[in-house]
Amino acid sequence: MLIDKLLFSDRVPGVLKKSLDFQASRHLLISGNIGNADTPGYKASDIDFAGQLREALGSDNQVNMKTTDSKHIGPSDAAINDLQPEVIEEPDAARSNGNNVNMDKEMGKLAENQIMYNAVAQIMTKRGSTLRAAITEFAQQ
Repeated sequence: MLIDKLLFSDRVPGVLKKSLDFQASRHLLISGNIGNADTPGYKASDIDFAGQLREALGSDNQVNMKTTDSKHIGPSDAAINDLQPEVIEEPDAARSNGNNVNMDKEMGKLAENQIMYNAVAQIMTKRGSTLRAAITEFAQQ
């Protein structure tokens, strides 16, 4: 059921593209945090894509209905396309020099972010492969 939604939903291409954009921005941000681990007064920051996406889709513990006509009311794709990375400061305690970068935490976030990026890229590839197979009537590769 979930794979059907991932592969054939009308909104999926936009969400996947935006996810890749956010993951790339988050990678740069985390790398910056790691690079400034010894900079006095530096405050670590992060991006919360999942929260922003939930808000844009209007799915905070609500039941969403699919619109089948342009006159139906529902969340628009413009809400997804207009999403911009919102940088938030990490609440970790600062060391004596005012820096709050936790290297273990940042390395974990970097690894998680890389896994998520690869997963989204694979979903995009699989979606394209499935659609290509359906159109050409050849088996998936």
